Amino acid sequence: MSEIIDSDLKYIKSKIDIARLHSKKILLIGSNGFLGKWFCDVFKSIDASFLCIDVQKDSMISNVDYLSYNIINPLNLLDRYDFIINCAGIASPEKYTKYPVETLDVSYIGTKNILDYANRVNSESVLLFSSSEVYGTPDSKFIPTKESYIGRLPTMSNRSCYDIGKQVLETLVHVYYEKYGTPVKVVRPFNMYGPHMGLDDCRVMSNWIKNIMSGDSIVVYGDGMQTRTFCYAADGIAMMLGALLYGEDGELYNVGNPTPELTMLELADQLYSALDLEKNYKIEEHPNYYPSDEPLRRCPNIDKIVKLTNINPEIGLRAGIRKMYDYYKGDTI
Repeated sequence: MSEIIDSDLKYIKSKIDIARLHSKKILLIGSNGFLGKWFCDVFKSIDASFLCIDVQKDSMISNVDYLSYNIINPLNLLDRYDFIINCAGIASPEKYTKYPVETLDVSYIGTKNILDYANRVNSESVLLFSSSEVYGTPDSKFIPTKESYIGRLPTMSNRSCYDIGKQVLETLVHVYYEKYGTPVKVVRPFNMYGPHMGLDDCRVMSNWIKNIMSGDSIVVYGDGMQTRTFCYAADGIAMMLGALLYGEDGELYNVGNPTPELTMLELADQLYSALDLEKNYKIEEHPNYYPSDEPLRRCPNIDKIVKLTNINPEIGLRAGIRKMYDYYKGDTI
């Protein structure tokens, strides 16, 4: 394990009551993904009892109990798990436009199977992952955006399989909580980044760092004026674990860092500045495989999760970029 990961794990564990995880059995679904690998590292670092599930085993994940399984099939596990975390999904625009049916299946069928299992074994707490995409492009009066904001999304676009799929996930959570009292919480992550975000992830931070490491120009899509905020993984994972441990059943929680809100052109400037490199980027139209109807602004109000967990993001953008770059450069992935 790299020094960067080790330092981040210590940071995460300092933010939550880690002792609450020691005596619990944990089911981690989607363990191969960016966030899944972080949860796996946390649980390994405290010697927790947990089972990882993903479609196929990742060779980078070792010394854990592992089940290769697709959650669009019924979850017929014999054991009871106290805590369930499901971060399985297809989040990259390049990938979900290629696999739209599979993206919808994971959001609806996969979520339903997990909720049915949780009810059957009487799990203590379930954490599911929606997305900031459900807000669409909020009216400027509602930025930073609270959980109560109702977004507008097209049902027939290349992004709909992911965006509407996450709305369906949230509706399933509401139905299961109201009808069965299922102890489920939902987080809406806002642009997480950091170590474990594979170079083939196809999202902006991994794409650009991959370009820089290859000596290539980074590419800004569209006019570069679309805005985002970015949350370093260690801050996000701490808040998400807080939602699992302390969250109210049937509730939604934004997870992210509200500052700074940057255009993609400003992000490119920040990236090169943080790495002490000469600027080298170009602006191009969206490629065919990347949906052009992306939200124009995205910035979270995180008051609800901060009040719940007493955790505020502390790792700034420049520091986070540097840590992510140094992690990749050290060939630790």
